[in-house]
Amino acid sequence: NSFYVLTVFPSIGSHENIVGYYSSWFENEQLYIQMELCDHSLSINKFSRTFTEGEILETLFQIAKALQFIHRKGIAHLDVKPDNIYVKNGVYKLGDFGCATLLDKSLPIEEGDARYMPQEILNEKYDDLDKADIFSLGVAIYELIRGSPLPESGPQILNLREGKLPLLPGHSLQFQNLLKVMLDPNPVWRPSAKDLVENPIFDKALRKGRA
Repeated sequence: NSFYVLTVFPSIGSHENIVGYYSSWFENEQLYIQMELCDHSLSINKFSRTFTEGEILETLFQIAKALQFIHRKGIAHLDVKPDNIYVKNGVYKLGDFGCATLLDKSLPIEEGDARYMPQEILNEKYDDLDKADIFSLGVAIYELIRGSPLPESGPQILNLREGKLPLLPGHSLQFQNLLKVMLDPNPVWRPSAKDLVENPIFDKALRKGRA
């Protein structure tokens, strides 16, 4: 999405939980983008390990803050997944805005990885693009807990799109309920990024983790 990268992304501004953008240019008909260098991504294919609930909540909280920031700017990411969550010095950052678009639908919609997309996006219903990001973040968090890549299709993906979250042993009921509502098939019932950031689950968990 060259138009987006060259016109919209530079205007987002900086945020600690978003991979920094420095510059972009065309050279020999090829688009080059200079971005902040991070330590690694959370790609399940490259970074397979078990996350504690504290680490999961830290990831969820920080990426929710990134989404709150871009949604306030009128921007939807549309490709939230572990591959696009980066880590630098222990800080989680949302990157790869190649599928991003404007919430007012004035730019073409380019869907990201279908495994993380809610049903309404697959049905080309684009009225709640910010809530699509919430669903994708929920699927990404579930994949991190699962510790192995999601299949391209099949009953597991269909169940997630229907809001049917399997039991997660070792994780609190409060956390599982939060994840379940993020995956609600009706975007109206999903929390906003602001709702997520203000959820009391983070107050106790993150204070305890940083004590």
